[in-house]
Amino acid sequence: MTAKLSISESCIGCGQCVKVCIRGHLAISDDKRAIEIDSPYDCFRCGHCEAICPKNAITLLDFIDDMQKDVVSCPVDPSALAGLYRNRRSMRWFDRKCTKEELSGLIASAGYSPTAENSQAVQFAVIDESFDQFMQLTASILSSHTQEHPRLEQFVNYVNSGMKEKNNPFTWEGRQLIVAFSRFPIDSIIAMEQIDLMAYSMGLGGFHSRWILQASENDPQRFMSFFPEVRPDLKAYAVYIIGHPRIRFRRTVPRDTRQIFWK
Repeated sequence: MTAKLSISESCIGCGQCVKVCIRGHLAISDDKRAIEIDSPYDCFRCGHCEAICPKNAITLLDFIDDMQKDVVSCPVDPSALAGLYRNRRSMRWFDRKCTKEELSGLIASAGYSPTAENSQAVQFAVIDESFDQFMQLTASILSSHTQEHPRLEQFVNYVNSGMKEKNNPFTWEGRQLIVAFSRFPIDSIIAMEQIDLMAYSMGLGGFHSRWILQASENDPQRFMSFFPEVRPDLKAYAVYIIGHPRIRFRRTVPRDTRQIFWK
């Protein structure tokens, strides 16, 4: 068994790490200390043991140089968080692009988004200087699908005519995109929604693109050829258009009440 954890002498054998290990990878030894053991699923680096240890005795070896912070309480109260959800709106009108520093900080906000089996297998690509080339590739993939929806035909015609108008049918005034890649759709979707909310908090704006994802679905091999750096076992599952908003919404608007079925 390859060790995944460093367990220091400060361990008091309280067993809290054993209780939160969903992989059954930890036990308390005869000398009353936590130890790693063989288990059917092995450790998958969720970090619950490190996070709960009262003596800070456990460290994930893969992250031994990372400094973790103590959790005191939830940093956002429910009303403030509800306000963020309520006030955030999709934004399609921009006056300038984001800087590399802004985008890097924005994407870093998704570093703690949950992933299936804690794989942390989410990668991102930023379309910036290669925006026109990416639009051309997307249009070439979708050109044989224009009969499926008027928006597809509008976009393909827009690209083929030289993209002269400011309003791109797929990105509106946006000239930057963030693409998320993962093993499962939900991993990219959650990460990108965290980016969406962080963008609003930073004074940025954007919207999720359904249509660009269709190009990935229609011809995944050609679509992924634009991203040779991305791990070959990952697929594009979320696309976000981003920029500095040139308008400001003054109020919230009503929404349909979501139905709940209690079973």
